[in-house]
Amino acid sequence: MIFDSHAHLVSDDFERYPPAPLSGTLDRPLDDPMTAEKLLRLMQSQGVGRAVAVQRAHVYGYDNRYVCDAADKYPGRLVAVCCIDAATDDAAARARHWLVERAAAGLRLTEPYKGSGVGWFAAPAARPVWQVAEEMGASICLHMYRWNRDETLEALPPLLTAFPRVSVIIDHASNLIAEQGPPDYGVDGALARLARFPNVYQKFTAINFARLAGLSLPLAPVVNRVVKEFGAERVMWGSDVAQSAGTYADLVAMAKASTAELTEAQRQCVLRDTAAGIYTKHR
Repeated sequence: MIFDSHAHLVSDDFERYPPAPLSGTLDRPLDDPMTAEKLLRLMQSQGVGRAVAVQRAHVYGYDNRYVCDAADKYPGRLVAVCCIDAATDDAAARARHWLVERAAAGLRLTEPYKGSGVGWFAAPAARPVWQVAEEMGASICLHMYRWNRDETLEALPPLLTAFPRVSVIIDHASNLIAEQGPPDYGVDGALARLARFPNVYQKFTAINFARLAGLSLPLAPVVNRVVKEFGAERVMWGSDVAQSAGTYADLVAMAKASTAELTEAQRQCVLRDTAAGIYTKHR
């Protein structure tokens, strides 16, 4: 069974879970929300056994109640990853709340607004968040955009050294510019330098694949190149459903196509075992 490490959920109960996007405005209407129940039906149809319910900050901001409630309701199928603002004075307390009181499997950090620097994950105020994650055995996902990718990758190594027991998952494989083509498919020095840290993992999603598909470029060489750099045991797949366009069947099909150049053992790592190794200890 496939493990989807990056599924976004949106409730259809707008009174209980009112939208509160970080930007102040929703990026799209919520006329067909991806509820936990809908996702589970789609997973069943596509042979996906488990999924990580990743907070969608563009809808709910830092109110992670829905992904946590979904994981509570379906503990054998879903685990929650929660977004917090790691640069605030109470960030460690908020991290502890979601990880301890709500049993989330990990945290997700992202730049709150363009041009805010690296303080969103690397400021002194953020260090207690990393300490809480280490204490709880939780992972941290880092979501970077192309505009802040280089400065994020450059600022990350000191934290990887300071917190070697925290699994750090690079969302969307750092938004590498894979469309640059062979031989490296966007795996530049900044990304490759992270391979020496055994606690760094790369996550591919439809954000990576859709760009390539839109240019009629193959998916498999990109995943193969990252696997050669990091090892399949540190590469995983996530659908990005409810954020990226396409049906769930489309997203799963892209995942399978992206592993075509790998061995069967490597494919199992990317499509299941890597994520399972990080998240099955939860729930």
